[in-house]
Amino acid sequence: MPAQQLHADATAQAAAIRYARTLTRDAGEHAASLSAWDQNYEQLSAGRYEGCLEEFHIGPVQIFREQSNQSVMQGGRPRANTISVALAEANRAPGWYCGHQIDEGGIFAISSDREFELVAGAGMALVGVCVDTAELVKRAAILHGRDLELTLPGTSMVGRSTAHRHALAVLVDSAMSLVRDRPKTLADAAVRNRLAESLTDAVLDSIAPERLESGLLPGAAARRQIVATAREYMRSHADEPISVPDLCVATGASRRALQYAFENVVQLSPVTYLRVMRLNRVRSELQSRHGDTVGDVAARWGFWHPSRFAAEYRELFGELPSATRTRFALHMPLEAMRRH
Repeated sequence: MPAQQLHADATAQAAAIRYARTLTRDAGEHAASLSAWDQNYEQLSAGRYEGCLEEFHIGPVQIFREQSNQSVMQGGRPRANTISVALAEANRAPGWYCGHQIDEGGIFAISSDREFELVAGAGMALVGVCVDTAELVKRAAILHGRDLELTLPGTSMVGRSTAHRHALAVLVDSAMSLVRDRPKTLADAAVRNRLAESLTDAVLDSIAPERLESGLLPGAAARRQIVATAREYMRSHADEPISVPDLCVATGASRRALQYAFENVVQLSPVTYLRVMRLNRVRSELQSRHGDTVGDVAARWGFWHPSRFAAEYRELFGELPSATRTRFALHMPLEAMRRH
């Protein structure tokens, strides 16, 4: 049976966003379905082959999720001039990557200048993020120091925490769900850019451990100046979904220096500070922008995972975002009448 291709333009900006879902009935056909990768697959276990591949391109980032019902030998090279990280899910059968056993939740990395060899056990799902190398180098300079030379991986397993592996899986799943189920949300250029940056940073965090940080931590006066500059930047960009890399650029501080300054001066990490600020922005829009769905408002402020967003919102405000929307929607006509 020929492959069944289901293509969907996420928005009118088809050049910026491409999504495809492919159902395959042959290992070689499956290998050819991942765009811009030079690879070949050989079926190892016996039986009819059934596979599924989803992929999504946004700016310099390509993400994918693939799975088949048979054990498969994979080999080749990723998209040119990229670094990729992949995460093994549903790993019920043994798998191997370049001589390393793949455990469920294991992350592995590859640069496009190396060939890889992987055995995916029957039923194993692989989710991956592939990013242009130039974009990763640029983000590394912003987050870890302007003179940093990023050491790129060849083919290796990546030792990261369970929390990091879970966060990577959730981010990829959220991105796929967004383009599959709510593509109109990505019509907003700011949302697209923030999602691409989040995926890029996730890859960088996977391949760039703490040892990349170098240099002395800032002194007391410098810490206060970093926080003051960051807060001024937040105030002057209050209507934008600000990220930690934005603050690094605005302050000229590395991620580590920014973290140290915020924890010392305001007793909160910059990530927590920004998350609280973004949740407050969501709350404000839920009260005033009644034409947008809760999901659209959340995505505009960088919250991609609906259930996690709802939990964080309720923890901060003591109610679900839907309750905020309903309460202010009911009150708005009375307030409008009073103003008139």
